[in-house]
Amino acid sequence: MSLGETAGYLASILVFLTFYMKTMIPLRVVGILSNLAFIVYGTIFGLFPIYVLHTCLLFLNFVRLRQNWLLITKMRAVSDGQLSVEPLLPFMTPTRFKAGQVVFRKGDLANDMFYISRGEVRLPEIGKVIGKGETLGEVGLFSPEKLRTGSAVCATDCELQRMSEDTVLQLYNQNPRFGFALIRVITSRLIENYTKAAQGHQEADSPAPDKPKEDPIKKLADKRTPDPADHPRPWTTRRLLGVPFSLVVLLAVFALLFISWMGAPYVHSLLGRDAAVTSWSNMATAPIQGTVAFTTLSLNKAVDGDGTVATVRNDHVSRQELDDARVRLDLARHRVSELTAFLDEIESLNSDRREAKSRYAELFRHQLDTQITNLQSEIAKAENELTVMRRIATRKIQLAGQGTVSKHEADEESLRVSQVETELESLISQLRFAQVRRTAADTGIFMTADGTDPDWVFDRRLELKLERKQIRLDLHAAQSELAAAEAALKAAEADLERLSSATVTLSEGSIIWSRKVAAGATVRVGEPILEWLDCNDLLVVAPISEIEASLITVGMTANVMLDREDQSHTGRVLMTRGSAARLGRDELIALPEMRAGTDAQVLID
Repeated sequence: MSLGETAGYLASILVFLTFYMKTMIPLRVVGILSNLAFIVYGTIFGLFPIYVLHTCLLFLNFVRLRQNWLLITKMRAVSDGQLSVEPLLPFMTPTRFKAGQVVFRKGDLANDMFYISRGEVRLPEIGKVIGKGETLGEVGLFSPEKLRTGSAVCATDCELQRMSEDTVLQLYNQNPRFGFALIRVITSRLIENYTKAAQGHQEADSPAPDKPKEDPIKKLADKRTPDPADHPRPWTTRRLLGVPFSLVVLLAVFALLFISWMGAPYVHSLLGRDAAVTSWSNMATAPIQGTVAFTTLSLNKAVDGDGTVATVRNDHVSRQELDDARVRLDLARHRVSELTAFLDEIESLNSDRREAKSRYAELFRHQLDTQITNLQSEIAKAENELTVMRRIATRKIQLAGQGTVSKHEADEESLRVSQVETELESLISQLRFAQVRRTAADTGIFMTADGTDPDWVFDRRLELKLERKQIRLDLHAAQSELAAAEAALKAAEADLERLSSATVTLSEGSIIWSRKVAAGATVRVGEPILEWLDCNDLLVVAPISEIEASLITVGMTANVMLDREDQSHTGRVLMTRGSAARLGRDELIALPEMRAGTDAQVLID
């Protein structure tokens, strides 16, 4: 058994023992030990989730163990002190009472307790007055009937801190110090009441003067606390170093069984050293589904030649995939042909459109040149006319000043001059715009007189462009489909050839150890056909104990003695395997015989 398996079994035993524990501190100690064992187990076998879980649980158990230990220490300290109410004040509600006011009466329902922060309170039934720092009403909270066992009347003006029953019970469960101190206060009150009742009973009975008075509290304590010498503790309740003696005995038994279990294989390995010369067990499987036909090679004979030992044929393989691939290839070729022809037609139409556009552009430029020439002539004519009219208008203005011509004629002539000037400016503006259009036409931009494009510029241009782009995309997709169809056809042809016939080939020098199927049998893909070995890879497998397995490392030198030989062979340790992970018949051809199933193994190359 390996160290990891030992740690796993030990951890399981310790987990079982945690359910045996009756107190928390021993349970936490055993839990810590089980966590350590599980950490070793998870580390050795690489079980990371177990390692993480028990690492966290180890920390948690340490924290809980410390808390339990501190809790016991604090409870011991509380048993020697008084109840400290200051930390409990935030859970209380202040209430004021006048002198003579009744806080509660005997027989009332007990649903709260009080702490006196100022004043004095009288308890009539026992004739006692309590003051600041005392508590009252706590006995009734824990009585079976939940009724007040006495009355409480304020002797002076008082300020009481009230705590409800729910708050008391919650603090009792959450704060052991508060619960322990509260029990101590209740016990002292009950003992005090019992003492007074006992004294009153003795006075009523009038005991003899010479008879010594017997303390009833001591009598009750003597009655309830027997002498330990009279009742010796059984061995099952004794403790050794704080651990129950029965647990120590149980652990000793388990330790003895574990040592015997670990030592038995080692002793057994000393009595015999059985080993076996072996090799890897190789399995030849059917590469395809079909009928097996073996060669004339016999068992236990070395393979020679090309190494072919069997052939698997399948005469019923389906050709449907090959036929489908051919149909898809024909469709893909037809699709590419159609799209190519369609694209050629689109390119032809686009070429015709470009030639027509070129002719329209040349005609457009010629029209602009003619328009510019006409405008320039009109402008020159208008300038000459304007010069003459300006002279005439100047003379008429002079004559009108002399009184020869009327003022009205001079104004009419000036008006005609203005009209000609306006016409001249319009002609100049038209000339400039025509020149701009002509310059733009040289760069391929054509504009009409109203600033828009001529109809022939974009006539079906956008439609042809989009259609040509779409055809190109479709053609590219069709060419990809054609390439995929050609590859699928080649793959279908290769698959048909591969699934129709296949050979089982071994390396030269291999030996057929056994046949798994008979000749002519129908096999499925991956089904074993032959078991073979390679004697060039000679191994020795030997059983050893778990302790020896932990001392042997890979690569160590081993001296091997074969039966009936005096020569020692040198080998190299290839691997070791524990009893839980043995090398069996599935890996090796031959194994040692008559060995225990709990042995480890060493494999020598």
